[in-house]
Amino acid sequence: MKKISFLFLLIIIAFVGCSKDNSEATTAGDLNVRVVLNGNQPVGNAVVYTNPPSKQGTTDDFGSVLLTDLEKGSYEVFASLENVGSGKSVVNIQTGELSETTINIIPGINEGLAPVIQIVLPATSTEYSEGEDITFSANIIDDETPNQDLKVIWESDVDGELNTNSPDVNGNATFTTNTLSRGIHQITITAEDSDGYSSSASIEVSTLSPSTITLLEPIKNEGKVLLEWTEYPNSDFLKYEIYRSNGNCSEFNQELLGTISEKETLNFTDEFPPLEFQVCYFIKVTNNENNYRNSNQETVDTPGGHVFNFEPYDMLKHPTEDYIYLIDQAGQKLIKFDYINLEVVNETNLQGTIGYSDIGDNGYGVEIYTPSDNGYIYVYNADNLSLITSINTGLKTASVVTNGLGHVIASVEPSPWWEQPIRTYSRESGIHIDGNGDHERDRLRMIPGRNEVISITTTVSPVDMEYFKIGSTGEIEIHEDDQYHGDYPLNPRIFRVSDDGTYSITSEDGAVYLANSSMEYKGQLQHGTLRFSDFAFSDDGAIIYAATSNRKSIQIGHYPSLTRDDEFLTKGFPILIIRDGDKIISLSKASENAINTGIEIIQL
Repeated sequence: MKKISFLFLLIIIAFVGCSKDNSEATTAGDLNVRVVLNGNQPVGNAVVYTNPPSKQGTTDDFGSVLLTDLEKGSYEVFASLENVGSGKSVVNIQTGELSETTINIIPGINEGLAPVIQIVLPATSTEYSEGEDITFSANIIDDETPNQDLKVIWESDVDGELNTNSPDVNGNATFTTNTLSRGIHQITITAEDSDGYSSSASIEVSTLSPSTITLLEPIKNEGKVLLEWTEYPNSDFLKYEIYRSNGNCSEFNQELLGTISEKETLNFTDEFPPLEFQVCYFIKVTNNENNYRNSNQETVDTPGGHVFNFEPYDMLKHPTEDYIYLIDQAGQKLIKFDYINLEVVNETNLQGTIGYSDIGDNGYGVEIYTPSDNGYIYVYNADNLSLITSINTGLKTASVVTNGLGHVIASVEPSPWWEQPIRTYSRESGIHIDGNGDHERDRLRMIPGRNEVISITTTVSPVDMEYFKIGSTGEIEIHEDDQYHGDYPLNPRIFRVSDDGTYSITSEDGAVYLANSSMEYKGQLQHGTLRFSDFAFSDDGAIIYAATSNRKSIQIGHYPSLTRDDEFLTKGFPILIIRDGDKIISLSKASENAINTGIEIIQL
């Protein structure tokens, strides 16, 4: 019996001893951390750590990580996601229990105890060739550990350890190497502080790219841009590609201009640079493994010539000299432009709202006649743009032409509107001579070689055409209205008379009428889906040069067949054109909806 009692006592003592040891072994607890973005989206690969320092971990694809054996107590728990942000929560760890917390990442916030790393270099390019110098640099910030005590390691997933230099006094860790092997490398920098907390940042670097080439400064020459670059130095050359983009060098607005497959060919001419204030060029070189590298980018101001920041209302040409005159209706300016040297020579302010103008010599030298809605026709010297005189119509004046015989013919807005809306005036005295017509504010065109006028209405529907014959003393001898009254296209904005005075052509459809009192409709210039914006002619009227508003071109048409068989490509979308001997002066827009315009010269 004593033996049994003694054995029972030993068992009790052993049991009590075991219970005491188990209690001491469970003074720690575990913590499950869930990391989310936007309140509910699980975040993988987030770094999680605590304050006071304990354990550090990285979340799995479900946004969770388990930190084990944390001493009992209160902790700040931090989570950070590279290049996104960070967040934190506070938890209380209990002995032998599993605690849980959720941390919401706040974009743009970098909060915590682990070092914060920002990779600085490479900055804009991670494409290099084998053997090329590559500089790596990162800024590292830690609130507790001095910079020189931070442990830093740069590693490649292909080549292994690259560098272990500590940051300088400003927290910058940097090194340069040319020993990266050929391939694609994941370069990771890891920084560890004195508490054992660490963080990492990564960047992908390729050494598969071709060697670099340099685009030299582009040269503008007669409305073209000449490009030259250095030769590709290696034997794996495949091609050069020449690119152009807008002045911001935007990667979303790049246009391929040409491809060159000969390594020794190191130049290219942009024949049709756009009518923009600035563009950007670069050369892409590709090797025979189809890896590519871009050269430096070079910007060129006004590559296609002088650019205006407005769309002119009207354009006139000096009868004998290399000047055109632009009417800026919104800006109330008259601009004299040298279209050979592509530069503004002079400009003057206009009064009122200016209508369709004309240029001619009525015995006082070449003058410009600009009608205004304030009741005057202003007469300017074509040489220096000085105001010579004005003709008082007393009415809003929308359009004016001159016959070079001392008379000015004007389209006015009388009240009532049918009271002689087409009127003639003496250039010498400004006296009103005669009047006629059926409609106010017509667009007027002189018929070349004759003292006759064709007009198209602007204020009535259907649109009409009218004919006027002017007598030697300025009286209106004949007035005729057209017979169709809107049956065929008419447009006062798009309206010209052939140089030989045989026919007129109008509208985006290219409708052709005889330029006489019959105004007989002859058909339309062949156009398909093209829309015409203006017209010019050969001396005999046999060739029609037709500008197109929906294609960068001037079409070549023929009269009387009204067929079209060729075209000249242009830098922009032409809106007004004038022929000058063997060239066409085109006022063009860089795009169909652009406001900016420029002058380009097309050789015939």
